[in-house]
Amino acid sequence: MKRLDIGALLMAMERAKLWRMKSNVILVTIDCLRADHLSCYGYERKTTPFIDFFASKGMMFENAFANGPFTVASFPSILASAYPLEFHNLLPLSQDATLISEVLQKKGIRTAAIHSNPYLSAFYGYNRGWNYFQDFLYSTSNRILKRDYIKQSIVRHLPQRILKLCESKVLHKLKVFLGLEYSPYVDAETITRYAIAWLNRNKKHPFFLWIHYMDLHEPYWIPDIKFEQRYSREVSRLSRVKILNNVLNRKWSSKSIRDVIDVYDDKLYYIDKCIKRLFHFLDSEGLIENTIIILTADHGQEFLDHGHFGHIARFYDELLHIPLIIFGSSIERQADRRLVSLLDIAPTILSFYDITMPDDYRGHNLISNPTNTFVISEAPHNEKGVYISGHRIFPSTIRTYAIRTENWKLICQEKHGKLYNLELYNLEKDPKETKNVLEKEKEKTEELRSIIEQHILWEKKMRSASKEKLQRRIRKLRTQFISTRSNRPSRTHKCSSKNHSVILLHRGLIIKVGFRSLRSPA
Repeated sequence: MKRLDIGALLMAMERAKLWRMKSNVILVTIDCLRADHLSCYGYERKTTPFIDFFASKGMMFENAFANGPFTVASFPSILASAYPLEFHNLLPLSQDATLISEVLQKKGIRTAAIHSNPYLSAFYGYNRGWNYFQDFLYSTSNRILKRDYIKQSIVRHLPQRILKLCESKVLHKLKVFLGLEYSPYVDAETITRYAIAWLNRNKKHPFFLWIHYMDLHEPYWIPDIKFEQRYSREVSRLSRVKILNNVLNRKWSSKSIRDVIDVYDDKLYYIDKCIKRLFHFLDSEGLIENTIIILTADHGQEFLDHGHFGHIARFYDELLHIPLIIFGSSIERQADRRLVSLLDIAPTILSFYDITMPDDYRGHNLISNPTNTFVISEAPHNEKGVYISGHRIFPSTIRTYAIRTENWKLICQEKHGKLYNLELYNLEKDPKETKNVLEKEKEKTEELRSIIEQHILWEKKMRSASKEKLQRRIRKLRTQFISTRSNRPSRTHKCSSKNHSVILLHRGLIIKVGFRSLRSPA
């Protein structure tokens, strides 16, 4: 009892210290947001009027880059200051990754996460360390399961040919045309409303809030228009179906891409208005003076800049160059040209609470003016860590790396310790990365290649250590299980099965994955 009282006293003293420091942080991440589509980063359209104001009053990092080109490769960097390939798997999140929420929660700070990305859900282990974790997966799954049950009841006695039609892409496109299809994500307005409700309940305590907006992610249909159509007024219902068809078939026309960009820019303007609403709430509640807001993205989005659409394991700036803005009453206003990455976000957040960062964090505190000489970005072959050939799926042994300095970028692939498909770009002379100067700049190639090779060797050691730790954990659990079973009286067990489901995304579409878990009754 005495020990518990001392622990509670220490926790209360820690909270009182934080409250005197008035430390609160809100991390806003926007999926698929490329830096060159914000007006404060030079875009010709006024897509982000409030974020522009936000940037003009705080620190705007002009050279911030993602450490991975898609969500599951970049979020270990954002929330755990870790390289995506230093762990054995991308999904589920490694137990060896120390989420910033876990660090803050142990210090008595109230933590909350609000988003609707299935890859960042509790199912994949991203719910560690949060007092409040809302990924909307359960409610979304219930809604879809209920809809599927009704549909199955209606078509149960229909001919097989009609049944196949009901499951076909044709019907899916028809529902998009009629505006009957569900959006695969929760919109920015709902995310913001949940965030404000949580802040209202926790505004008297030191807090850390992370919110993630998905509105810029494909597919780019408009199920119910909640945003002002400033640029996408000409996007008809038929155009929406064509866009969906192009997303599915990966075939694009210049007209379709223009339509997608118009919708993308309008949705960005819509997100900007939602962030403004959040800011006004903080101001009205007197929280703006003691709250620091960090805005960034997990990666960008390619609009055929290099012949592709979306975001996979490609490493050009339309995917890696992301915005990073820090706003707060104690933050000095400046446009910062230092080379920084997503690895630096978690250490910076901890510095605002005056908390020492864990030893396994790879980034730096941005406020203490560190100088990164290079940024490394990396990913497996695709966001599921597999290689798909036809209808067969293989575990991916292909990894892609990019190293960027102020003026150079080297991209390469690695398999079984060998580097190949090298590309070198002089970013000062060729910012659009159109001319591979590998043969002309052999000295620079070797210099950057050497850094990548050292990094790959270091990561192999980290993965090996992580695997050994996992095997020890499994052996310990197995021993405990056998010991527990041996101490129980002998009895016959009947395994009962229970159906479960999880909602995943594939090429922007919702997919319900069903699986069965077996358990022994107690």
